[in-house]
Amino acid sequence: MIDLEEAEIIPDMWKAIFESNDVRYCYNCGSCVSVCPAATADPPLLMRRLARLVLLGLEDELLNDDTPWSCISCSKCEEVCPMGVRPFELGLAIRRWQCRNDETRIPPSLPEFFKEGYTQPVAKAVELRKSVGLPELPTIDKYPEMLEGFQEMLMKTKVVSANDYMFKRS
Repeated sequence: MIDLEEAEIIPDMWKAIFESNDVRYCYNCGSCVSVCPAATADPPLLMRRLARLVLLGLEDELLNDDTPWSCISCSKCEEVCPMGVRPFELGLAIRRWQCRNDETRIPPSLPEFFKEGYTQPVAKAVELRKSVGLPELPTIDKYPEMLEGFQEMLMKTKVVSANDYMFKRS
């Protein structure tokens, strides 16, 4: 529970995070949460909660919230938002804002992204796809030379090279 009397509030913080769209239209209806596969994660991704943190200007809470990184990029929230707030885009904007405002932030999914080449369990869906007659996905794990090139590229980024102990190749 956030104590609003104790919290430091930054007025108009939403402009610094999501100026391309007016998040003030979000009235917390929950449509985005109702279709979000990550809303049942632990902790759950609740885009309406993130919108509230942005609108209330609760910088510390938002900087320390890892839930925007659990988004699986399905964009279902975009389709159902009655106010056109673009929750998926808001989540991406929050990620960018977090990284800009905390240079030490290592996104929780980055080590997995480095190791596997993706963050979603696409390789685990092989049997399910077969059972419904769909072809196997051409994921990066089928192309070791591409994964190696991808890892080399990531090693040149500041966040990965400064924390190379976390990013070892298999």
